[in-house]
Amino acid sequence: MAYRILTTAALLVALVGPAVADEIRPDGPPLVISRAGTGVLVQTAIPFGNVFVANPDVADVQIPTQGGRNLIYVYGKKAGRTSLYALADDGQVAMSREVNVTGPRTVRVLRGQKEQIWSEVHGEPTNSGTNITDLPAGSTVSVPVGH
Repeated sequence: MAYRILTTAALLVALVGPAVADEIRPDGPPLVISRAGTGVLVQTAIPFGNVFVANPDVADVQIPTQGGRNLIYVYGKKAGRTSLYALADDGQVAMSREVNVTGPRTVRVLRGQKEQIWSEVHGEPTNSGTNITDLPAGSTVSVPVGH
């Protein structure tokens, strides 16, 4: 009886096992794009036929007309993370990479009762216009701060 159960279990594993899809993992370090509006040129090991970006709100691609089918220009659209896949004509994965688009760094500085914001975008302090002593007691101040 135990032999039949083990045989049936082994048969089920053999039949069901191949049906489970393998996860495609990134094949290299993440592509880091310093800010929206900039990008990087990457080269695939083999020629590709299709390129896919998981979240086109974060990054997108352009394929140069020169240089064959091994070059992909990846550019950032907004801060965030997404995945990039390039597939060869035969379905083989030519590239699988994570794409990290960073945003401008912003720092909030409190000096006494004054608050200032420093941003890479402006390169100088920007007064938030808020004097903390002017706020009613118990007020909450929310200032977006980048990473």
